[in-house]
Amino acid sequence: MANFDVSKGWVILFPPDIPEAIKAAKDLSRYLGLLAGSGEVPGDTGGHAPKQPALLNASGPAPAETVPVIVLSSEGSGPEQNGFCWRAGPDRVEICGESGRGLCNGIYSFLAALGISWHAPGQEKLPSAAVKDSHSFPLSNDSACEPSGYQGGSPAAAPWRRFIPAGKETLRKILKRGEIFTAWAARHRYDALILPITAFSGGTERRLEELKKFAGEYDIAIEAGGRDLSALVPRKCFFFHRDFFRMEEGRRVKLHHFCPTNPGTIRLIGAEGKKWFRAAGDIKVFHLWPDKGAETVWCSCPSCRAFTPVEQNRIGVNSAADALAGLNPGAFITYFEKAGETGNIPLRRNLFRLEKLPGEKEFHE
Repeated sequence: MANFDVSKGWVILFPPDIPEAIKAAKDLSRYLGLLAGSGEVPGDTGGHAPKQPALLNASGPAPAETVPVIVLSSEGSGPEQNGFCWRAGPDRVEICGESGRGLCNGIYSFLAALGISWHAPGQEKLPSAAVKDSHSFPLSNDSACEPSGYQGGSPAAAPWRRFIPAGKETLRKILKRGEIFTAWAARHRYDALILPITAFSGGTERRLEELKKFAGEYDIAIEAGGRDLSALVPRKCFFFHRDFFRMEEGRRVKLHHFCPTNPGTIRLIGAEGKKWFRAAGDIKVFHLWPDKGAETVWCSCPSCRAFTPVEQNRIGVNSAADALAGLNPGAFITYFEKAGETGNIPLRRNLFRLEKLPGEKEFHE
């Protein structure tokens, strides 16, 4: 295990053309200053503690060869390329991201290797020095490399870390504390925040715009949906249009999904989809997954019996994909099928398969 001496007077070289990583770079400087005992204010503290590392423009004059440096760089890829590599030596640290998003991930991977942790938004825990009263801190490893694994197609298919709020109360807390939450999400290397489709209407527009701004400062994507496929057939329609809903043991039931072979259901999915897609504005990635724990619970009416649960799900997401294609040809929808599942229903070109879904998460204030 290597040690990292924060007292050496480090300088951070930051590339000026990656604005989405500037906050992460400032975090790097601040945390190294905290470990060195210089607090949050850069500069000399009476000669008893090292300075907080300065951020210097990498395109400017190079520091002296004797000055220890932390070099930040990016390969200039799009944000879907979220991979990174870093390595630490006694007097030089190099952190490179495939993109600005990847550089953020690399910075926080390095800080985590120093033992810094963030248990909840607004909370942080600093490690103890390797030797009492020293400025040397153990690194759990002296290098790390995590490629994005993205090979084309869509970022929906890449191994992104996505945060899905666990219910309305969690979403309310996130919107209330957008700046603190996005800083915590970046430090935990979340690449995207998925908001339920219903969040894009109902008086939350201002807070949503603020959240988008804060997320953009780390190049964290805002996406819409989740287990929202059933939301395209609102349950309030059950009283007047029971035939839109699935049949179970000869009776129409309101719980879970719908009857996908009913033409009226398809029209309703198209209309509701257009309404929600318009409300979501410039969102490019939507997620429409089956109800949790009821992925195979579909309709058993005479018409639907000819189709498997996988095929019924595909009929539903195809209808939503048609509505989205007419409004936003550059956007796409992810759907869920387990590995090995298949069906005879062809899929629209703006649909991408997920074989594993991220779990919902709480947000503790």
